[in-house]
Amino acid sequence: MEDKEDISSDNYANWFALYHLCQNIGSRKAIHISSVEFGKILNLSQQTASRRINQLEEIGWIQRKIVGKEQIIRITKKGADVMLKMYKDLKQILEEILIVGEVTEGMGEGGYYVRIKEYYEQFKVKLGFNPYFGTLNLQLSDLNKELLEENLKNRIPIKIIGFEKEEDQRIKRTYGSVDCYNCIVSRLDDQDTKINAAILKIKRTHHKKNIVEILAAPFLREKLNLKDGDRVRIEFTKN
Repeated sequence: MEDKEDISSDNYANWFALYHLCQNIGSRKAIHISSVEFGKILNLSQQTASRRINQLEEIGWIQRKIVGKEQIIRITKKGADVMLKMYKDLKQILEEILIVGEVTEGMGEGGYYVRIKEYYEQFKVKLGFNPYFGTLNLQLSDLNKELLEENLKNRIPIKIIGFEKEEDQRIKRTYGSVDCYNCIVSRLDDQDTKINAAILKIKRTHHKKNIVEILAAPFLREKLNLKDGDRVRIEFTKN
């Protein structure tokens, strides 16, 4: 068989088999498994599963040692490199998938907090713009929220530090920290106008599920001519 480290179309079956082997090996160094057991994992016959293992060994993605009716299988460095390449490819694809939200009416929370001096000064300095006294609220689908959260995991947030502020009658109120992520927003149906903005990830919020708050210098509803129900695209800038 031709030695291939890329995931070419005639190598998908081998990558799929390698993936399931890695999944079952987990943090262990090797796995004891028969062709019958491996066939059940892949939903294949014992003969086909055995052929898959032979092919993985031939191209150097695994090493195996026969012990009775079982075999001890270990992922080689070459096999690990293949998994790493696939991870990087999938990560890039994930980051390029469109994240889209629908404009929805907010509760005024964003405007209230942005106006607080201790927050406002940090937003201005750390985000690099004078923020509008309010946020654009976007309602995301479950899929888009999952894509957003997965994307944010790989990004370093800009930290807005929490603080205590003395309220009436000398009562101190605690204001929590906020994680910000640089992004670019635009109308989904019009990519000509793109606005630098930031996603605010607030730990304590009264918003309903899947609401994302966007902070920017201009009043986004006016700048992008938005009304409730319009769709907005979120793109990420490079860290």
